[in-house]
Amino acid sequence: MTRVDYLLAELRCARARARLWQADIDAVAIALKGGLIHPEQALDLLHDRDALHLVGPVREEELA
Repeated sequence: MTRVDYLLAELRCARARARLWQADIDAVAIALKGGLIHPEQALDLLHDRDALHLVGPVREEELA
């Protein structure tokens, strides 16, 4: 396997991870909007899926 082949394979994996993140974020947003979960739970779910870093900082008073 050449370096180019390896990099292309890594890029395909990164694209798949990004799509999974997108699906996870969409699911959390739908649950939050539908009142199925609270904001703190949404943040916990995103953290569990290693997607929290994709969300801007949330101040404590914004969760209330």
